[in-house]
Amino acid sequence: MKKSIVLQTLLFASLGVFLLYLSFRKTDFSDILLVINKGEFWVMIPVLIVSIGVYISRVKRWQLLFETIKIKAPANYLLASLATGYLVNFAIPRLGEISRAIVLKKSLNYPVNDSLSTIVFERLADMLCLLIIILWAFGAEFIKEGELLNYFTKDMELFTPKKGLLLFLVLSAVLVGYQLLKNRKDQVSIWLNKLVQNIFLMLKMPNAKGFILHTLAIWVGFFLMTYLWFFMFKESSQLSLYDAFLIMVLGVVARSLPIQAGSAGAYHYVVSQALLLMGVNLVTGNALALVIHGFQTILTLLFGFSAYLWLLYQNKKHVS
Repeated sequence: MKKSIVLQTLLFASLGVFLLYLSFRKTDFSDILLVINKGEFWVMIPVLIVSIGVYISRVKRWQLLFETIKIKAPANYLLASLATGYLVNFAIPRLGEISRAIVLKKSLNYPVNDSLSTIVFERLADMLCLLIIILWAFGAEFIKEGELLNYFTKDMELFTPKKGLLLFLVLSAVLVGYQLLKNRKDQVSIWLNKLVQNIFLMLKMPNAKGFILHTLAIWVGFFLMTYLWFFMFKESSQLSLYDAFLIMVLGVVARSLPIQAGSAGAYHYVVSQALLLMGVNLVTGNALALVIHGFQTILTLLFGFSAYLWLLYQNKKHVS
């Protein structure tokens, strides 16, 4: 099992390096730095404010999920758990979600399955939102007879009968498995049964309106964290809100790949190629992709390590 995880990690890391090579092989890095040096650095201020706002909305939304399962979770620990989770994901994608639950177990003694149920629920909500904006983007491109999304998906069969059948079988297996678990009494079955019960409970949350509003705020934040960067360079500042929406969609999809360092390589390649199709030259496109990804990387590392040190301090204080 461990060997397969190591192999998968190396495989995706290699993919990231290869995509970085594809992104920058036709440009001189000194030209990219020259473009960045001429950029409007004031843009970092509103992007930072929006990024902090997204963190706050994530914490507030997470609190609502805990309240639904009768746990009053403090915002400071949730923020620290979230930030350290992002840090772990930066090194080992997908592991950050589990680490968030472990942090709350060690710091507040919350049951892991309770925390995991809230994390699974918010991941499902975000996946649903991502599916909606992807369909929205494809619909808009179809109406406008655009070529951008077709360029990135021309060799991919996104919707096929086989994939539909596979999805149906997976959902059926989950439902059958849940029914079987309800009648079992071993520890693993009880643990999984409680996790599923919590997820169903959250579907009936009292403050669903607040959850939806915070979810919308998060995705609007994602959009602004793309659009505002356009104003850093003169050439990209001519792009429209619709262009920013498409770049955001492609960027979020690229970041969903389990590639280390925040999907480094995949994000750069997708964004630079999309900007090229929008009429932005490759040097400026690479510069913009580098700045957007680099800024979020710095925030992830800064917030993550700060949260980790804060948690260490709090744990030592409680021990003493």
